[in-house]
Amino acid sequence: MPSHPVRIEFAGMPPSEVLDASARRRMRGIEAAHHSVLSWSARIEAPPPGGQEDRFAAVVRAHVSGGRTLSGDAHGHDALAALRLAFNALELHLEADQASARARAAAWLAAVRSRMRGWPE
Repeated sequence: MPSHPVRIEFAGMPPSEVLDASARRRMRGIEAAHHSVLSWSARIEAPPPGGQEDRFAAVVRAHVSGGRTLSGDAHGHDALAALRLAFNALELHLEADQASARARAAAWLAAVRSRMRGWPE
């Protein structure tokens, strides 16, 4: 079970324990690597009646520190595939956000160090 609040919605289909468990398992794994996640939301949608068959949609959002929301969305031939692809997309966004945060921290530290050169110790 993820350690942060989770909201999982099913649209056009009954709730699924398999999809719920899969989403929570991925959330738990992502939380272990990305400590900035504060809460989660996921939405899995069945194809609309008369629409494209086999086009399930999934959107996964991670609400992270700083008030930002990162998301991944995908379509798949089944609901589990769509959910897996949405989590894969979200992980890419989280990794890019984490790399950006590291770069900002490194730039800030370099600026502080450059201003401290020559200060009496």
